[in-house]
Amino acid sequence: MIKMIAAACRKPGMTHKEYIAYIQNVHGKLTTDNPVTLRRYVQNHVFDSAFGSAAETTHVMPVSRDSVVELVWDSPEDMKTTFSHDYVKTKVGPDGKNFADQKATLSMVAEEVELPVASPASGCDAKVIHFLKAADGIDLQTYFSRWVKAHEIAISTLPDTAGPRRYVQNRNLPAFNPILAYFGGEDMVIYEGAAALWYDSAEAAEAFRDYETVLMRVNADPATAFYDPSRSFFVYAREVPIYERHPA
Repeated sequence: MIKMIAAACRKPGMTHKEYIAYIQNVHGKLTTDNPVTLRRYVQNHVFDSAFGSAAETTHVMPVSRDSVVELVWDSPEDMKTTFSHDYVKTKVGPDGKNFADQKATLSMVAEEVELPVASPASGCDAKVIHFLKAADGIDLQTYFSRWVKAHEIAISTLPDTAGPRRYVQNRNLPAFNPILAYFGGEDMVIYEGAAALWYDSAEAAEAFRDYETVLMRVNADPATAFYDPSRSFFVYAREVPIYERHPA
């Protein structure tokens, strides 16, 4: 399995409500009309967010994200087939200009790695997506291994009631970075990882701040540091499934 994640913001002159209605009811339908080789399509509709670190006096990166899209395929070949298909190139792709500030879109191709949580559950109503920019000088394998360790420390430190119900690390696959121009944002930074954390409700998701505090404490030690908080961000969102192809 392979996936693409794209964090987008609405085009100028469009409200957040208008943007959400468009991507779900208009753009989403373009995909469901002809999903080509797509396995799963999820829209995460953002309702709150935070960018950078409270230690910074000003933002060092573009802010405002209205949605995070997740597109999943069974294989890299299926992904390439979708993006090279005439329908996608002439209908789905060009529709982006109708709702998104495409130069500000950031995306990554990743693999999913699910890690244990203390109290797993399904049917969650809120999701946190945490984009973590690797610290300078950290190679990918060190970044991934330290990220896992930081998660384990956070889960073991927090009360079960404060932890997420599910946790997935989306790990960047650099070999596919050249195709990211599909969503625009050619000059945007590429993130090495994005965590997805599910919570029972929007109110319960506020406990992510406690989880983040542990990550930042681990990250403050040079021996275990792995990401740059000033260039990282997270969004609170509601997960909206748009399409899923079930095995025959």
